Amino acid sequence: MAGPRYLIGGGEQLSVEIARPPRGSGEKTHPYSFAEARELLAPQWQMTGERMRSLPALACPEDQAVVEITLHPTYLAKSYYPNNLVRDLNLRHVGSKAVHIEPHKRATLRAAEDGRAQPAPRIFLAGHRRSIESFSDIVGNWAPADDRVKDEFRQIETVGLPGPDRRKKILGDRSKKEIPLEVVLHADPEDDDYVVRGFQDYVKSLDLEAKIDLRRYAGGLCFLPMHADPDKIDAVVQFSFLRALRSMARITPLDPLVRGLVPGFRVELPAEDATARDVAVAIFDGGLPDGHGLDRWVTMREPPGIGAPIPAAQKHGLAVTSAFLFGPLEVGKTQERPHANVDHWRVLGADTAGDDFELFSILGRIEDAVTATSYEFINISLGPDCAMDDDDVNVWTSTLDTVLSHGKTVATVACGNNGEADQALGMHRIQPPSDGVNMIAVGACDSPGAGWKRAPYSAVGPGRSPGYVKPDFVAFGGSHSAPFLVLHSTGALPGSGVQGTSFAAPLAMRAGAGIRAHFSEPLFAPTIKALLVHHADLETHEKHHVGWGRLSHLLGDIVVCNDGEARIIYQRQMPTSGSVRLYLPVPSDIRGDVEIKATFSLFCDVDPEDSINYTRAGLDIQFRPNTFKIAPPYVNKGKLITPTVPISDNFFGANDFYAPEYIRRDDAQKWETTVSRTKRKRASSLNQPAFDVSHIARMHGHSGSRSANLTFALVLTIKNRHMTDLFDRVVASSGGRLKPLRTRTGVMIPARSR
Repeated sequence: MAGPRYLIGGGEQLSVEIARPPRGSGEKTHPYSFAEARELLAPQWQMTGERMRSLPALACPEDQAVVEITLHPTYLAKSYYPNNLVRDLNLRHVGSKAVHIEPHKRATLRAAEDGRAQPAPRIFLAGHRRSIESFSDIVGNWAPADDRVKDEFRQIETVGLPGPDRRKKILGDRSKKEIPLEVVLHADPEDDDYVVRGFQDYVKSLDLEAKIDLRRYAGGLCFLPMHADPDKIDAVVQFSFLRALRSMARITPLDPLVRGLVPGFRVELPAEDATARDVAVAIFDGGLPDGHGLDRWVTMREPPGIGAPIPAAQKHGLAVTSAFLFGPLEVGKTQERPHANVDHWRVLGADTAGDDFELFSILGRIEDAVTATSYEFINISLGPDCAMDDDDVNVWTSTLDTVLSHGKTVATVACGNNGEADQALGMHRIQPPSDGVNMIAVGACDSPGAGWKRAPYSAVGPGRSPGYVKPDFVAFGGSHSAPFLVLHSTGALPGSGVQGTSFAAPLAMRAGAGIRAHFSEPLFAPTIKALLVHHADLETHEKHHVGWGRLSHLLGDIVVCNDGEARIIYQRQMPTSGSVRLYLPVPSDIRGDVEIKATFSLFCDVDPEDSINYTRAGLDIQFRPNTFKIAPPYVNKGKLITPTVPISDNFFGANDFYAPEYIRRDDAQKWETTVSRTKRKRASSLNQPAFDVSHIARMHGHSGSRSANLTFALVLTIKNRHMTDLFDRVVASSGGRLKPLRTRTGVMIPARSR
């Protein structure tokens, strides 16, 4: 085939809808009998009742309170959620999170030999205080008639009131008379207004004021700011519906490493318009200085009521915008034509510069702009100056994940420049909102080419689960030895060299927008994300440091196939019932080893109050190397089993990126929004291979209904060194279903760099 071998589209034409494959499950090993559980838990329930009676009346709005139950680690899956028990005790679910515990009894020999703390779900339940206290009085002799309630009761490992020390996360100087705090409440905007009003009344009794007019909701959580005397914090934590009380983070728009690393130099801008002016892109940053010279490609936007510009923030905004438009500048050359125009939203102003609660105001400006305009790409190179919290999501993360759950916007977010902060305290980990599952967290590497390493300043992972692989990948962000060249000022010598994840993020967005701008076929947001992750090269680096690897910012490296290589895009909507079989177009006459790399991606709704069960949707993916080979009948516990589906072979598994495997939940990868792996198979073992993909759903950690419009993408690369014309064979043998993507008229894409 003459000309460049571009990405092959139409993979969804190789898919068929099938019945959902059966999933076998073995006999459950229960750690406790009902009698053992009652003996273990009765003293804990009684202590819970005593502590609840000691709470101030105002700490329990409308005489309601929250208790926490921690299930034994063996009951992580959604099918073990204790629905019947919760209903029998007249309680309601308000949230959950992950904890690591050492249970009184291990469920299996393997668990006992492992000896380490195991992950377990901690569930927060609310109900009338009198009802909880009454149950605590009779639990020692309690014998429910419903066997389902008995079975669920014995799943509990511990019960109690939420611990004050676990909810209190106060950092910094506590010697001040008043410190700014972020309050997180279990409160739903639909029917839990009494919780917020109750908190207002409670802290008023302590001579404090909650800023409830600034409150923000995300799922079943309410975030609001307040000031408090450090001596009164312990009293505030007594409020029963409090999820967390933590120091208010400040917004960090300016990289500490943003400074001139090379002398100023002249920059020759291109004379052409952007390649695709129909691609909608936004950058949220500090604005641009007057006379910036980018009017051909940039439209300035400002939210209503914003204060005067901040010069330092404008300089940062100019550098970030330059990184998106042109990539790293080339000295002595005319810069490349931008892929797309961009709306630059100035969200930083003098009105919030000295505001302790700027976090809320700036987030509101971003949310309003994203919800009002259908942007295909957005970049955020600012955020709260705090490391990711394993226990709970940040208001920025939960808000933006919710806003972006529709799956139509690719959002790149700088992961932070705190990579050299205190590791013992976890202060070097990625910063919100880059821990989001519907966003791409971008870290920085120190070189654009061979021999690259993670830039020391770039924040590291892992993230929570789901969202464990963070950052998603790294892109060139500059270093002292290889600065990232950007427009950094106005005047005769506007170019300068800088470094920071603030520039790696828009560079990654530039790659995504370039893919979208250069091809005429529609590409979905999950497809763009999957393509970027798919082309990240891990080499020998640690996944916690660089995610899936380094992304080349050269478009040809992403969209052009080499000899012996075919890259196919599948993008389709999941059916509301059944599953989808995606056939892999492996030629029947291929020989030797076949390398298969597959990257799946989706966007989904989230439950911010359930950090352990954060994503509401996932994909159960089974690889079938030979769709004609079905296992022979076998006997299991005296019963003849006759398999009806082709034999599966593990492709994606927990131990691919969860380490060590056993202290991570076995099904965790199914709830990740992005998974990627390369596997090598003998050609003789492949006969119309396929992925069987099932849509799994949950809500608040237990069964939920499937979304009617869940769209996912698969990027598949097949390699074989014996078949140099593999690309042509794959296209020719598809019967017209697969076709290389068409570039826009007059557009040429540079060849690969390697």
